[in-house]
Amino acid sequence: MSKYPKINYIGNKNKLTDWIVDNFPFKEGTVLDLFCGGCSVSYALKEKGYRVYSNDALYSNFVLAKAIIENSNVILKTEDFDFDIPKKEILKKYKEISFLENRLYFPNEVEELAELVCKSEKLENYKKYLFLSLIRRSMIRKIPYSRMNVPWDQIVKLRDEDYSYAKYKRRRAYHNLPFIDHIYDNLDNYNDSVFNNNQDNKAFNKDAFEMINKLTEKVDIIYMDPPYPATMNKYGDFYGMYDSIFNKEINYINFSENNKFLENLEKLIVKCLPKTKYIVISENNKTKPSISEINNMLSKYGKVEIKEKKHQYKVTNKENKNETVEVLIILQVKENK
Repeated sequence: MSKYPKINYIGNKNKLTDWIVDNFPFKEGTVLDLFCGGCSVSYALKEKGYRVYSNDALYSNFVLAKAIIENSNVILKTEDFDFDIPKKEILKKYKEISFLENRLYFPNEVEELAELVCKSEKLENYKKYLFLSLIRRSMIRKIPYSRMNVPWDQIVKLRDEDYSYAKYKRRRAYHNLPFIDHIYDNLDNYNDSVFNNNQDNKAFNKDAFEMINKLTEKVDIIYMDPPYPATMNKYGDFYGMYDSIFNKEINYINFSENNKFLENLEKLIVKCLPKTKYIVISENNKTKPSISEINNMLSKYGKVEIKEKKHQYKVTNKENKNETVEVLIILQVKENK
């Protein structure tokens, strides 16, 4: 039985995917997940038998989409990455990624990571993307709060197991495990997530506007879960440093800027109109601009339906006492006459 793997992704919709997909206007067909992020919605769509196109501007998300959405049958074995890398290659890579030193990890850890990156360069096709996904998982697992924009002094403090126990009653020893231990611990979990839904699923690594421009067919649904203004500010900082390690940064429109969100969203909607029958957007009641402002904008382009669901996010295993309302905005695109 396939199972969505452990990702650790800020803004992940994993606990909302059934509700989201159950409210889609079609129960089959092709869906473009334009901001796929941690791929939880893409994965649920794949499980339901849709043909899924997963896209994200961040390479860290693209490797997940390649590994668990596009990939239908390839798994990764220990012997695939259990080989030696020449010391010279490791030192060269270590110098290339030394910007991580005393920023996210300690020097000896950056050297270990350099070796793993070198190994990833020797792998091919879906084995490579599974390994890259496991590297991403190990990197996130070693950082407090599971994001890469935590100040170094906070990382050092929270990785002190005695301090962590005194403050949180948990030692969080997993922060101090080697990267490779996390990879071994999660290998089966990621392999078990691979399955074939008998559809030609695809993964893309493009800015949302470029993705729509390059889309050569009309899809049934375009699903959007853009970074929320006011809740996902500086979205790229959360995981963008992973992209830097692999020199895979691309330019993209930043939807997390409050003053430009509605303008950018409308421009994107206009581009999407001839490429789909429905546009489905995930937001929540903390979004600025408001849901009503988004609704008013979308109403110019077709019939709008809004679904709501109360939801509590968990951060560091504590439930947020301020319950949020998840919102699904469904636009039935007006037909051209």
